[in-house]
Amino acid sequence: MDEKRMRHDVRHALALLVSAALFASCAACGSPSSIGGSTIESRAANGEPTFSGPYAAEFTQEYKKAPTDLARGILKDGKITQAEVQEAYDSYNKCLEPYGLQATWSVEQGESMIQFRGSMSDDEQLKVMDQCHAETGAGNISSLYADIQSNPDHIDQVAFERKVYQCFVKHDLLPSPISENEYMSTLSTVGLTDQSRSEANLKRWHEFFGEYMSTTFDGQPNPNYKYDQNSVQGQQFWACQQDPLHQ
Repeated sequence: MDEKRMRHDVRHALALLVSAALFASCAACGSPSSIGGSTIESRAANGEPTFSGPYAAEFTQEYKKAPTDLARGILKDGKITQAEVQEAYDSYNKCLEPYGLQATWSVEQGESMIQFRGSMSDDEQLKVMDQCHAETGAGNISSLYADIQSNPDHIDQVAFERKVYQCFVKHDLLPSPISENEYMSTLSTVGLTDQSRSEANLKRWHEFFGEYMSTTFDGQPNPNYKYDQNSVQGQQFWACQQDPLHQ
């Protein structure tokens, strides 16, 4: 496999093996350059910052387990910028480079991986990716950045997913009629712990919204692709996904 896309946001993708298809058709929809999810009130006796704000718990957790000074430096002020995410991915790519792998990341598409040298198997690539994420913390930093951007008030994920559906309805983006409860039970992956059911719902979601997807669920060119990133409807569709509370 020459390219894999991985999204660390749980709401958008549940496993690396299926995330390639989910957001392949979304290009940059525009995002703020600085995302703040918390603030620092003081420093604890051990020198660790004390965070406050909607994402205080997440910043505290990620700071404590951050594997490098760079990662801790990014997190310590309770804010994450796009430039800092890129710094984390520069570090990640230094780890990947000896294996002939290179990654890019965007808040819309998540992580894209190419193999520019060698012939590692998919499993071997995934092992290296996991190792380099553990060594750099890049995935956790980018995931937290994406979470804050899409849900700055940190509302309950079920409520957030319902807002996504309501945004689709408001802007007439549903390809065919579906009730909110049916959407939540058959297309949403929020709160699901059974992987097979999660993947089934994710596949149904991708097929239901196929006109916004450049590829089919298995990564093939999608003949039903209708609304690209340059269309008003395509842009609104991804804006509802990214920030349904402000559409």
